[in-house]
Amino acid sequence: MIRDTLSEISELLENHNASLGGLTIALQSDDMKMWEYLISNGLWGGAGSVADQALIEFPDARKQLESLLIRLGREQISLERVNARTEMWVSVFER
Repeated sequence: MIRDTLSEISELLENHNASLGGLTIALQSDDMKMWEYLISNGLWGGAGSVADQALIEFPDARKQLESLLIRLGREQISLERVNARTEMWVSVFER
């Protein structure tokens, strides 16, 4: 489920020529590398992270991304494998 959601996020970013950062590596790597990305500031951090900045210039795509991040974040929360900001971002996106 998590890898599928990451793939959807990757495809959405790629379709809008957005930076994929470490996402491609995470998808092509073993579970350990994938989880390193999933709890990283590159995904869930502040300024410049996927959660904060990605697709901001494409409102419809941004809404899709936020929906995918909610799904991803909820899954991570249920597994108790989160970044310090994961729950905050999920809460923001759900509003």
